[in-house]
Amino acid sequence: MKRLLTFSFVLVVLFASAQENDETTIRKLYNTALNDQQGYKWLKVLTDIGPRMSGSKEADEAIATFQNIADSLGFETYLQKVKVPRWVRGEKEVAYYTSDGKTFQTNATALGGSVATPAEGLTAPIVEITSFDQLDSLNGELNGKIAFYNIPMDPTYISTFFAYGSAVKQRWAGAVEASKKGAIGVVIRSLSSSVNPYPHTGSMTYNGADKKIPAIAISTLDAEKLSKAYARDKNLEFFMKTSCERKDSVYSHNLIVDWKGSEKPDEIILTSGHIDSWDLGTGAHDDGAGSMHAFEVAYLLMENKLRLKRTLRIVFFMNEEFGLDGADVYAKKSKDEAVNHVIAMESDAGGFTPRGISISAPDSIMAKIKDLRGLLEPYGIHQFSRGGGGADISKIYAEDLVMIGLRPDSHRYFEVHHSARDVLANVNARELEMGSATLAALVYLLDKYDLTAR
Repeated sequence: MKRLLTFSFVLVVLFASAQENDETTIRKLYNTALNDQQGYKWLKVLTDIGPRMSGSKEADEAIATFQNIADSLGFETYLQKVKVPRWVRGEKEVAYYTSDGKTFQTNATALGGSVATPAEGLTAPIVEITSFDQLDSLNGELNGKIAFYNIPMDPTYISTFFAYGSAVKQRWAGAVEASKKGAIGVVIRSLSSSVNPYPHTGSMTYNGADKKIPAIAISTLDAEKLSKAYARDKNLEFFMKTSCERKDSVYSHNLIVDWKGSEKPDEIILTSGHIDSWDLGTGAHDDGAGSMHAFEVAYLLMENKLRLKRTLRIVFFMNEEFGLDGADVYAKKSKDEAVNHVIAMESDAGGFTPRGISISAPDSIMAKIKDLRGLLEPYGIHQFSRGGGGADISKIYAEDLVMIGLRPDSHRYFEVHHSARDVLANVNARELEMGSATLAALVYLLDKYDLTAR
């Protein structure tokens, strides 16, 4: 019995010592992030390049710039060729409506992938649509008219990502469904969680449409005003003029950055974000922040001399916004080359204060990851929930792959998302760095304690 008690005491001491060591290491990671603010400095480099639309010279410049930075740090880098669509906005959009003899200007943006209006613009009466159930019941009312989708993000959802998901159909499929009912154009309420004067763009599809009709988004503030005007005057006419154009597809690249592991180099821990952005802002939150989170993980570990047992791989995915082409190519190449991913992480929810992570993993691994929460709670990381890791890494999904998504506070994200407000000035350096340090701490712990399912 005495031997058993002695052995148990030793185990407790060893466990306490290991926990104390982890606490010290994690603190160093956060200290380095907050002192150096290297991710924020790199984010400035990225956003100074400008918007990084898929297929643009700015997107290519961003890839080249960060390959040079990674090379200078001593990492191995690779370029992965990706064929991407190219869509250009053209001249600034013009939109207004007339009612009771008065003209009211609206802040508008073409939706990504939309066809242009006729050169002289498009003028027609509108029909307001507040739900897709209402659209289904329309019979002839949209012929020769413009469909005005006015479906707000539901403010009662605590997660604005759920609110976004419940409203995004009007943007993605609104033109297809309205064209089937005879509409000649589409105006949507921007997908924003507040009433503001900024229009928000985003991708749309024509799959399933017999006719392609132009589509724009107007600001939530203008949508409110238009709705009230329509309630007073059902005959008001809306004017929209765009010159956007779909060009031939071009080749771009994913950037892959590897830091070889010391013991199990064939096992890959992936951190990732997408480097392309929309063109209204400079993609500081979407997804410059996520790309810098992923890249700074390597910097923080290296600065603290924490060489992983496994290979750390950073992937800057190209063209998440317009179809996940970079993710598709990466997944195919990984399968062809039998790449052994054991953990995959993605950050694509902005650079706001991190609150936790979403996890997709076998139950046994999920429980062990949740046991780490006590080490991260001092930094405000308390939400450990089941869920997907992200759109790009979803392409390499496997039941035995541990997939993790960083989950920052979401309340302000859709005020900047896909809009002219998505710029560096709206990213707080401390909040961004807390996200990088959180991912670095997780990578360190998962690798140290072999929390993989393979």
